[in-house]
Amino acid sequence: MKREAEQKVSGGTAPGEQGAPPDLTFVVPVHNAEAHLPRLVRNVSNLGRDGLRCQMVFVDDASSDGSVAVLKDLAGRYPGIELIESPENRGAGLARNAGWARAAGRYTIFFDADDILHGDVIHGAIADMDADPELDTVLFAYRYEREETASFTDMGYEDKITLAALLQGAPRATGDIEDMGRLLVFTNYPWNKILRTAHFRQAGMRFGKTRVNNDILGHWHSLLLARRIMVRDAIICTHIVHPQGGNITNSSGRDRLQMFEALDETYDLLEANPHLRRRFAHFYWILANRLVRWARPRLDPDFRLPFEMRYTDLLMRLDLGDLARMRTRHSPDLACALVNHLIR
Repeated sequence: MKREAEQKVSGGTAPGEQGAPPDLTFVVPVHNAEAHLPRLVRNVSNLGRDGLRCQMVFVDDASSDGSVAVLKDLAGRYPGIELIESPENRGAGLARNAGWARAAGRYTIFFDADDILHGDVIHGAIADMDADPELDTVLFAYRYEREETASFTDMGYEDKITLAALLQGAPRATGDIEDMGRLLVFTNYPWNKILRTAHFRQAGMRFGKTRVNNDILGHWHSLLLARRIMVRDAIICTHIVHPQGGNITNSSGRDRLQMFEALDETYDLLEANPHLRRRFAHFYWILANRLVRWARPRLDPDFRLPFEMRYTDLLMRLDLGDLARMRTRHSPDLACALVNHLIR
């Protein structure tokens, strides 16, 4: 008999239950984050001081600490909190999908429990989205820092270049995916975007099923399926990096091979939409090559051969027309690198 995947526990009264829907839903996967949850709930609740109605959907992914107890206590003290409990650890992607199904806000942000929200930038973005009913995605700047040392407090280098190229010195820029295509290789974090809930629910947006890199699919959905996209030169999140942490990001073994399942899921999206594949496949292969180069030196030796075999299997999906366009228009060096891997 299959176990129930989630059990919903409610606390407080969600904004909008007896009237207008919430303005913004925060979907937050939780795994052993008890120390960080009160800060996030306080920061989200503070948005209500300026009239922003927020719903918080926390999805506990089988925590072994006191996260559930903390959330139940917070739900008794703050309105708009819902808790979904998973009896088994399934990964952040499936946790986000479970929370996404409960999102009632006009807009949704997928946030991490241990990160720091800079909520002062949210009101302006929602005003812009209210003014433009086809503005489906707003992507923000971010910063990250290493836990306790604060040794780095900036965006990744490539992301800084991408954002600067799109903004051209302006505080914000708006366009469709043709204008914003290079965002497809922007680091696929889920917590620096506000999304129009109804549009993406109708479009079938979801996160991947894998335990690693499950946010790639959600990132590509949020861009490829958006009618209009805005980028803003405003920091919405400080992402806390745990260099010695036990989370799945630091995996160097078998779990790391799931990266290719995540890439396959994303390529399935392109294959189902040939017009998008022809236009944006070069960005996909830039991403795949970048991830492979990042992961390869971090692998345990026992998994290096299966890793290379999985990469070869992925490259076998490469469309010859896409390869020709890469070679002649977009990325000739990348095209050569992909072919060289196949024939070596």
